[in-house]
Amino acid sequence: MRNSIRIAVILLTASFLTACGRQEATQLPGAPYGVYSEGLIGSVSPKGWIREFLDRQASGLSGHPEAMCYPYNTCLWGGEIPRERGNHGSDWWRYEQTAYYSDGLIRLGYLTGNSDFYGKIENDIRYTLQNVDGNGIYGARWAEEEGYTVWPQAVYFRAIQAYFEKTGDETVLPILENHFLSIPFETLRKSRNAINMEGILWTYAHTGNPDLLTLAENIWENGDFWLREPQRLTEAKLDQHGVTACEQLKLPMLLYACTGKEEYREWAMTIEKRLEDEDLLPDGVISSAEYLAGKTANHSHETCDIADYTWTLGYFLMATGEAKWGDMIEKAVFNACPGAVGKDFRTLQYLSSVNQFIATGHSNNNEFMHGRTWMQYRPVHQVECCVGNVHRIMPNYASRMWMMSGPDELVAALFGPSEISINLSDGSRCRVSEDTQYPFSDEIDFKLAFNKPGKHDMSFAFRVPEWTDDFTATVNGESANFEISDGGFATIHENFRSGDRIHLEFISHIEINDLDNQGSYVQRGPLLFTYGIPEECTEDVEEYPYIHGKVSENPEFKSWNKVPAGKWNYALTDTDAGNLEIVWTGTKSYPFDEAACRITVPVTEIEDWALDEGVFTPENPKEVRIKEGAETEYIDLVPYGMTCLRLTVFPIAPSGNQRMAAE
Repeated sequence: MRNSIRIAVILLTASFLTACGRQEATQLPGAPYGVYSEGLIGSVSPKGWIREFLDRQASGLSGHPEAMCYPYNTCLWGGEIPRERGNHGSDWWRYEQTAYYSDGLIRLGYLTGNSDFYGKIENDIRYTLQNVDGNGIYGARWAEEEGYTVWPQAVYFRAIQAYFEKTGDETVLPILENHFLSIPFETLRKSRNAINMEGILWTYAHTGNPDLLTLAENIWENGDFWLREPQRLTEAKLDQHGVTACEQLKLPMLLYACTGKEEYREWAMTIEKRLEDEDLLPDGVISSAEYLAGKTANHSHETCDIADYTWTLGYFLMATGEAKWGDMIEKAVFNACPGAVGKDFRTLQYLSSVNQFIATGHSNNNEFMHGRTWMQYRPVHQVECCVGNVHRIMPNYASRMWMMSGPDELVAALFGPSEISINLSDGSRCRVSEDTQYPFSDEIDFKLAFNKPGKHDMSFAFRVPEWTDDFTATVNGESANFEISDGGFATIHENFRSGDRIHLEFISHIEINDLDNQGSYVQRGPLLFTYGIPEECTEDVEEYPYIHGKVSENPEFKSWNKVPAGKWNYALTDTDAGNLEIVWTGTKSYPFDEAACRITVPVTEIEDWALDEGVFTPENPKEVRIKEGAETEYIDLVPYGMTCLRLTVFPIAPSGNQRMAAE
């Protein structure tokens, strides 16, 4: 397993293989009080730029575990992972991190049709489910100071979930039932162990076993974990490890979707709103390095947060049917995700920031791990969780682009080029092709095809983003008749035929938004725009003692030092968004290689704003002073995901300079 993911298929017993026979994916049941349901990963085919992203991911780190080093170059969950590299970290870490990777890899394999990827993880899942302990609990149990942790099992559940949704393997559900009901309650109710509620409630939604719902509600009622503590609703400032906050945030919303009890929904909405107000950064992800840190232009979030926050928001979308959550997912995935990885997916940052003027092995400006490699683009990091979690982000997005609301209502929940096939209750099969460059275009075309002639009674729903000023929807060139829900989804009820086309066009405007009086940033629709700072890039071959001797085992996967090779100390001299225009370039290239759109803004150079100590991205200046003799310049802002070094939150020039620029 050193040079690729091509691993021989493990032969299992004939009876188990029979039970796991591959089938056409069908619409699976959702939570009983939820609005939409997922489960279509086996029916979704990403196209266009999303497929290109996934292909680069597959040929990059996802397909080369040796480049990520330990523990990804091991058997993963297909056996026992040995302790290596000085036995650093808790005993369970290597299983948490490989669970992240396993989930991302199996979803990536299903979405791209790569049997080497999904075949490997399917075999690991079968091994795991066959090798439960005497009580029926899968995975090892790792001792902690108080009891033991089953947090890695909560992470690995997501890979099992994807496996079941694709294959329909009937052996999975009874194993999961026994697993969750066998874990001691005192273990489940504490700390991150409580996140197993996700798997408990998913299994309940598929089996209807009331013992599972009772267990989940008991964990919540008697829970000893951060989110459950009542002061979270009223305390002055939320303070928690960012990833833990993202993971626990979904629990009350899942309880609401399974029970309909409003108090669960209110708890989830209250905490989420506080995270938005206190910690949400312009690229769509909450700050976390590693604890919640407020809205600061040069503060960071973990790459883990991109995966975990957007996954949780997906549950908010399904439970409430509110378009807002889809908007937020898109913003994070279209901006923060490509902004934290190399364009070839051979490197990633552990910590990523919206203002990022330098990225080297010593440039981490956060207090946490200050001066270390954590903001560098590299294939191997000191702590491995983000190296595993990054593989989930775009596969998660692609697998949830399409949802269902009833047996004959297809929902375009998240937009992007793709294709979906579903079975209808009249016995026909419907294929919908989504042709678009969105979000690098305002227009989306859907074409419907059926495997049987004649009319087919079905409903087609689509999200109406909150950021749109207006939109048009047509069916075969004629204005569509639709109903818009309170949550902002429009539904077209038609007797559709093969060849019918639905066309959407969203109309939006450029916004200039303030970030807690530190400066302003430019966005349009789901895209955040930034100034890509010219950079000088050199390979970093320094050996860092705190990385425990880990180095990429593939020489084609390198670590990079990126330093600014041009000016970046600019202030924005006009904050009237009405004076700005977006220019569509018409490029057909991959949009993170060549800009599909740009916005030109007036700026001027300012004094006394330089790298801290020559190696750290500084805070935005509290007092902006224009450099003597500086004149207004015009610079192009491009989609955030194109950049590594970037100025996103601009200081604002004094009002006199703004007037001069306007004149």
